[in-house]
Amino acid sequence: MNLKELSPQEFTTIYKTYMTKDFPPDELKPLERMLYTMQTGLSSAFGLYENDELRAYAVFIVPEGKPYGLLDYLAVVRQYRATGIGHHFFTLIGDALKEKYPWLEGFFIETENIDYAKDETERETRRRRIAFYEKNGCEKTRLGSRLFGVTYTILQYTINPNPPIPIGKAETKTLYDALDAVYLAMFKKHHYENEVSLWVVD
Repeated sequence: MNLKELSPQEFTTIYKTYMTKDFPPDELKPLERMLYTMQTGLSSAFGLYENDELRAYAVFIVPEGKPYGLLDYLAVVRQYRATGIGHHFFTLIGDALKEKYPWLEGFFIETENIDYAKDETERETRRRRIAFYEKNGCEKTRLGSRLFGVTYTILQYTINPNPPIPIGKAETKTLYDALDAVYLAMFKKHHYENEVSLWVVD
């Protein structure tokens, strides 16, 4: 399998073919907005291919010069789910990101907080999602966030060979500042001030 950065044209095709089906409308940003952030350098998209056929895709937010980015979207093509494709993605993405962003130390993952699930079925779905990320080298942080009314648990993925930022109390401020910088770059000022909350979990 090979992982490659997507051109705006390739991403547009994936957005219209897959993303509109893989993500609920209220979770999916408009295509025009996503293309704009790609053109301005704030985001990039990658596709995982086998024999020139798409297996998975992802979108990252990476502010210029900041140590951490954000995994904004990740999905495996429906018919290839539960076949190890997600694991292949994580074995390749570190090198791909490091090549494009030499300063990058890692990225954050937002996953919906288990405690705010509406029922046991949804709680189990959220548990499985967190377990998937942890199985593939991501670690829970002591950070939580709420964006536009949705509450998230925050994980981090550290790109080798840089040493990871420890998750002890003394270093949580470093992670807090890193994620706050991502949110500042992602959102317009009035959205950041009114719809974004970030805190340290006790």
